[in-house]
Amino acid sequence: MKKVTYDLSQIIELSDNDPDFIKLMVGIFIQEMTVDLDRLELAVTEKDRENVQRYAHKIRPSLEMFGLSGYHNALVLEKWAKSAALKDISADFKHLSQELQETLIQLKRDF
Repeated sequence: MKKVTYDLSQIIELSDNDPDFIKLMVGIFIQEMTVDLDRLELAVTEKDRENVQRYAHKIRPSLEMFGLSGYHNALVLEKWAKSAALKDISADFKHLSQELQETLIQLKRDF
């Protein structure tokens, strides 16, 4: 069995361990991340810096809240989008996408 990719400790602390609030936050995360990841993927594919910046910036706090290392990849994407750098961001997006997809599967299973 794969290691759990997420960490709910920040949400547990924020909610004072309220199971209803935790479940609500997980549900919102699943719903929002599914859509935002698709939009970010399209922006990365099209090298649309404006939308890469928009969606990387939007998802970054949630990634951090759920303890995902992809937070750092989102930060790289966001910085790339704000620059004129020719850096290849595909590896950063791939890591972020894989971790997020696995996390979404795990959260759906666990909640």
